[in-house]
Amino acid sequence: MRIGIRRRLCRDGNHGTAGEESRHSCWCVNPFSHLLPITLVRESFLAPPFPGNPFPRIPPNAMLPDMGRYRADEHVPYFCTITVLDWLPVFIDRTYIDAVIDSLKYCRDHKNLAVFAFVVMPNHVHLVAGTDGDLHSIMRDFKRFTSRTIHDRLKAEGRVSLLKWLSEATESARRTRGDLGLWQSGFHPQAIYSRKVFDQKVRYIHENPVRKGLVLQAEDWWYSSAREEAGLDELCMSVDPIDF
Repeated sequence: MRIGIRRRLCRDGNHGTAGEESRHSCWCVNPFSHLLPITLVRESFLAPPFPGNPFPRIPPNAMLPDMGRYRADEHVPYFCTITVLDWLPVFIDRTYIDAVIDSLKYCRDHKNLAVFAFVVMPNHVHLVAGTDGDLHSIMRDFKRFTSRTIHDRLKAEGRVSLLKWLSEATESARRTRGDLGLWQSGFHPQAIYSRKVFDQKVRYIHENPVRKGLVLQAEDWWYSSAREEAGLDELCMSVDPIDF
């Protein structure tokens, strides 16, 4: 069954001004807290202390399985995964996550990308997205822009250790362009043809922060469409409706 993609215009909620930063951010259980603060959930939403490391133990240079054979050639929604090189926890500060959200908003407004669900995790991004155009080109531009923007912000803030790790990960990934990398290759699109599978993928995306012990409820994670699904008004980005 073909799935029609219907866009809507809606107003994105914001997450406060710079003056409200202290009220909207906090310190969470974070094994990298001596390097970067995590500012993803509101103080009133904090889960109790979670023992151990909420991030999975990933071997150095671990990559997602080769999914190059998967192509996004149809005008249907796709479940997409975009992962940081070596699974480095870059997205534990809103400064860097906002670059991802802003780029997604731009792609929606100017490149005809429809985003039906999303979550930004510390080292990867999940989307259910689609377009009437070329999804591969949109994702390529999204990754290029966010890579440049995040590197600029890391340099401006003097994040020497993280920049060093990314440089080493770039060399390990055998990048030939000479640019400092951020993302692993590809976005691993998986076509969605039914409402049942769509709901499964959305549920998987929304429950990701809960499975990692970062929050108790999916809607407590600020950078997730679970908040809109739960009927909350304050959002970092709205999502598109879908017709089956």
